[in-house]
Parts: sequence; structure tokens; C-alpha cells
Amino acid sequence: MSLRRARIAVGVAFGVHAAAFATWAARIPTIRDDLRLDNGDLGVALGGLAVGMFVGTRLTGRMERSARTGVPLRVVTPLLCLSIIGPGLARDLVTLTISLAVFGILGGLLDVVMNTHAVAVERLYRRPIMSSLHGLWSIGTMAGSAGAALVARSGVEVRAHFVVAAVLLAAASALPLAGALGHQAEAATIAHHHETSSTTRAPAGLAALLLLGLMGFGSFLVEGSVADWSAVFLTDERAASPGFAALGLTVFAGAMAGSRLVGDRLGLRLGPVRLGRVGAGTALIGFAVVLLVPSAAAALVGFGLLGLGIGPVVPMVFSAAGNTRTPSRPSVLGPVVSVGYVGGVLGPVLIGRLDGIIGLTAALAVPAALVAVVLVGAPVLGAAAGSPPIGKEPHIFG
Repeated sequence: MSLRRARIAVGVAFGVHAAAFATWAARIPTIRDDLRLDNGDLGVALGGLAVGMFVGTRLTGRMERSARTGVPLRVVTPLLCLSIIGPGLARDLVTLTISLAVFGILGGLLDVVMNTHAVAVERLYRRPIMSSLHGLWSIGTMAGSAGAALVARSGVEVRAHFVVAAVLLAAASALPLAGALGHQAEAATIAHHHETSSTTRAPAGLAALLLLGLMGFGSFLVEGSVADWSAVFLTDERAASPGFAALGLTVFAGAMAGSRLVGDRLGLRLGPVRLGRVGAGTALIGFAVVLLVPSAAAALVGFGLLGLGIGPVVPMVFSAAGNTRTPSRPSVLGPVVSVGYVGGVLGPVLIGRLDGIIGLTAALAVPAALVAVVLVGAPVLGAAAGSPPIGKEPHIFG
């Protein structure tokens, strides 16, 4: 089995996963208006998506421990594509919530599967590739949201749009996914990593683990909030047209893709600690532009800065978690990823609840505050790819 084919397979899964969710997210204002929902109702529907994603991420425990993610990668990816049809067929709040829950279950399941499979492929490469894979996720988001913007501007109804998108994504991913790693190759890679990593790094302290989890939580919360609320923000707060509003996610995802595609190289040159701080500072500037400048065009610039800054953070957090152990675990990647997903699924729900209390602009200041955690917690990223050689890195937080 070609290692390059395995990298392509997992890369396609990242891109398709993102494109499916971006297709849904960019049409949220239209679906809301078609079903005559207010933002509170929309928050309930997004709660169904959040619950579904959480359930999906909890279905993978045995699969991760036994390193059997190749077959699920090939099966769940097309199923996720087809499940996007459900929200397009929804007729009221109940059917929308149920369809989003199903969509979320498959999305959460694939999210864990593809990241776990990516770790195995990265170990076989013996060099960082995680940031570039997450870059493909951002490209998928950009492509899905850009396509949705064009479709929305053309006045195509959501149902037809989602059916065509689902079929195209499922069909396009089928052949590349056949190159995923087989069980024996994946299991051998995971076992080798556990044998070697457990003897080369000292166990991490509680503070480091908490910071890694909080940084993952905050980064995912930012991404989820922008994905589900950027179009609504531009429509309601900046009086943008539906087609223009869909560009918010496109610009954010495009900037994020660019920073992630060069993230592996930048991490090696700057080091993950410095890169984390620079990224967090850039993201905070982007948030300030979005929330404080009363212009739709300026908001697009802000979303671009936000995507540019936050882009490398999640891959570095995952890499650091994969190289961080405790006395009882050879890696804390699983717990950190789970906490990150909680932020991703709770973020949009939290924004919806706060919108009814303090307004959407003030609500979006919450994820901005969490970005500041990266500035404080950046030293724990020293365990990520691009850090000093094992045995020479500074001991931080135990």
C-alpha cells in the first residue's frame, strides 16, 4: 500500500468533511428564513447538531485503541456527504433538529477517525504533515462555502443545492479513500510510537494538560462560531446580502488554509511557541476588526486575519498532545481532541444563547477572549513538531 496514497486518502477525508459542513453553514440564514425561525430557534437546532457531534466522537473509543480506522474512513465519509440532504428537506424546527443530529453524529465520528488515521500516516512519514492536512480541511471549507455563495446568489433552493452537493462529494471521494492504511500497517505504527515515545519524554504535569485542553477547546470554539454565525453576523449586524454574507466563511477558511499549508514549515523555522503567540495575536486583531468596525467589507478583512492567526493552532495542539505523556498514558492526544470537539459543538450553541441576552456582537467576544489563552499557554506547544530535539526541550509545567 503506497504511503502517498494513504496521505491522499486521509487528505480527501479532511477536505470532504469540511466541504459538507461549510455547505450547510453558508446556507443557514436561508434555511432560518425559509422555516421562519428566529435566532433562538436556530440555537435549538444547532444544539441538535452539537449533541450529535458529541455522540459521534464517543463512538470511536474501541476503534482508536485497536487502530482500526481505515475501513470506517472509507464508509463514514460518503455517509456524511449524503446526510447533508436531511437539513435541506427539513420542514420545521423538529425535523431540522433531528436531521442535524444525524449529520452531527456522522460528522463527529469522521472527525475522530480521520485525525486518528492522520496521526498514523504522519508517523510513517517521520516528519510533520498534520498542519497541511488541516490546511486541506480549510480548503474544503473555503470551497464549500464559496460554492454555496454562488448558489445562494443564483437563487437556487436549498433542497436542490444540498442534493447535488451530497452526490458530488460522495462520488468524488470514493476512489481516493481506497488508499487508506490497512489495519496491520496502522496498528504497527501506533504500537511502535507507544514503545518509543514513552521512554523519551518525561511525564507532563497537570497544568500542561489543562492548558492543552483549554487551547484546543478555545480554538475549536472559534472555528465553530465563525462557521455557524459569520453569515448571520454579516446579514444581521452589517446588513450584507445573503451572497456577500456567505463570503465571511470563505475568507476565514481561505486565510486559515494558507496559514496551515505553510504551518509545518513555519513551525520548524520559528518554533511552535513563537508561532502560537504570533498566531494568537493576529487572531485577536482580526476579532477586533470584525466586532468594532461597522462595515461589512472591514468584517471580511477581520475574518481573514482571524483565520490567518488561528489556523496553525489546532494542528500544533494536536502534535503537542501526541508527544505528551502521563504516567498512565503514552499520549494525551485522545483526551485533548475530545475536549476540543466539545468546544466546537458548544460554541455555536453558546453564541445562539448569548445572542438573545447580550446581542450577537457581544456574544462573539467570548471566543475572542479564549484566543488570549494561547498567548498564556504557548509554552506547552514546545512538545509539538518543530520543537527542539527530544531531550533538549525545556521542562515546562512539570
